[in-house]
Amino acid sequence: MEGLLAAWLVGEGIVGWRWFKQGAPPPPGSLLAVSGFFALLAVLAIHPPARGVATALAVGIDIAALLQVLPGTTAPAVVHGWPPAKITDPTVLLPGTAGVHPSGNPANPPGTVNPNPGIPPTGPGTIFPPGSQGL
Repeated sequence: MEGLLAAWLVGEGIVGWRWFKQGAPPPPGSLLAVSGFFALLAVLAIHPPARGVATALAVGIDIAALLQVLPGTTAPAVVHGWPPAKITDPTVLLPGTAGVHPSGNPANPPGTVNPNPGIPPTGPGTIFPPGSQGL
């Protein structure tokens, strides 16, 4: 059981080192995942014939993690796409925006499009052209 405890501490250290090398503290979820894995190995090690296998697996996982942190290995891929790109499609209705769908509100029958966006339209059912309602 001491071998599993040492392997768990080494595994936590490797995860922490990898995150600190990237310039950020390790999130609790990553440390919890490592602890959970080694806790499952400890449950396996309760059965005496499986103790050696559990310890060997724990040390093997630590060696595999260490090989990913050594100098010369590639850094983890950076996830792109956050924040998401702005939606510039004029046919998409977004809450709180000034744009109006070109076909108008589907719940109301469409009216006429104002040919001169500089003059405010009058009458019910007028459809504003996209981009004509500047803030």
